[in-house]
Amino acid sequence: MWTILLVEDEVFVREAIRELLDWERHGFYVAGEAGNGHEALAAILELKPDVVIADIVMPGMDGIELLKETRKAGIRSRFIMLTAMSQFDYARDALQFGAFNYLLKLSLSDDILLENLARIKEELLAELKGAGEALYPLYHRIWAAIWGTGAPVQADSAELALSMEKFRNLRLDIVAVLSGAVPAYAEQAGIRPEPYLLVQTFHDAGQTTFFCWNFEKKEGAVCPIDAERMVDTTAGSGLACLEQDWLQALKQLNEVWYNREIDLSEEKSGSVPVEVLEAELIRRFEERDECKSAEAAARIWAYMQAASFSHVEVKKRASDLLHILMILAGRKAEDWSAVYAAVTHESLLAHVLQTIRELIRQKKEEHVNYTDHPEVNRAIQYMLEHYQENIKVTDLARLVAINVDYLSTVFGKKTGLTPIAYLRNIRIEQAKRLLLHSKLSVETIASQTGFTDDAYFIKVFKRLVGQTPSSFRREQNK
Repeated sequence: MWTILLVEDEVFVREAIRELLDWERHGFYVAGEAGNGHEALAAILELKPDVVIADIVMPGMDGIELLKETRKAGIRSRFIMLTAMSQFDYARDALQFGAFNYLLKLSLSDDILLENLARIKEELLAELKGAGEALYPLYHRIWAAIWGTGAPVQADSAELALSMEKFRNLRLDIVAVLSGAVPAYAEQAGIRPEPYLLVQTFHDAGQTTFFCWNFEKKEGAVCPIDAERMVDTTAGSGLACLEQDWLQALKQLNEVWYNREIDLSEEKSGSVPVEVLEAELIRRFEERDECKSAEAAARIWAYMQAASFSHVEVKKRASDLLHILMILAGRKAEDWSAVYAAVTHESLLAHVLQTIRELIRQKKEEHVNYTDHPEVNRAIQYMLEHYQENIKVTDLARLVAINVDYLSTVFGKKTGLTPIAYLRNIRIEQAKRLLLHSKLSVETIASQTGFTDDAYFIKVFKRLVGQTPSSFRREQNK
């Protein structure tokens, strides 16, 4: 609730004001009282009340001096000044120094006071909304850490600090929704905005997060969120626990993502690491084996479900995998909106399988006609599809059913290279793609491009490209 400090040197007047309203019913509560200006200033510095109701004429430090000192301290409490009939000059001075209003003691009533408090409440809510806009860079920064991609939005530190001060005593409920490609509305998430001071919306990667700000709830208060199946809620303690509470809300979406109950204490485990399963998918894809590629992808998805990967982790792995597969297929990476928009584990797997099928079929439909010799072209096609394997010239000769020496001779005439040199160039080109567009280690790339010895791979790469694989990656990604 909005806080009020009562400042009045006459005890009976202070008590009368305190008893004038059911403060809490109207969203306020009396956080403190003071009998003179000096006591009031100390209380203001400690409590930073939203509203100060103060007598103008008091011994020691009067209400106007109290207002001046409060403003010097950078505290923007709204002042309602109480004055007697003969004190209008003081009242005008109070307004000049930023008092919200002045009220006559003799005519003070609950209606008059409520009217002023209602106007103050509107100002406070508008101010809170404006301060809330400055929190979005903080949300983006935390989301960038959770998602693990992209540079976080830079925030104005002074503006952010001021905004955080506004929210320091507020309670934060976080509601996460798997909403797909478009943001969800608060009502769709079962949120009734009226009981909240502010509801903020953050949408990215197929999920919408609602940050619902309110005063601390009392014991027995009813949560104004009607949680449904597509929604998960975390009731946090405010900005101090924002990242932790947001992660918790996202993890709780697992039951929706996998369409089953999830034990959040489950740990990621499995007999085979997921990275090994991903390498198997890449191998099968390079073989253009549609059926085995689909089986490998299904095993990855089963692993992630058994290990209860969050939907954020699943989407990150899906986009990284598809990125590598498109590079291997010689395609430009597309936007990942379909990946991010997925709202279930099964629907994302279906999209990945469809993409794999399309890439393999497109690759199979491509004809390599680098020469006018059909046997040489068949050998080239085979090398393009199986370059990660231990291919020998005898294997190619057997494939095209001609003599080894003849194949080597005609291959050299048509391409200018021996079959082994041609295969080596294919491997190096594939390695360059993976170095540029994946985070795989040099050792892994050497293995996946057909080099059994990573030291030999580095030696060959440096001889053909002019620099080591690591240097090439650094230079190209600057």
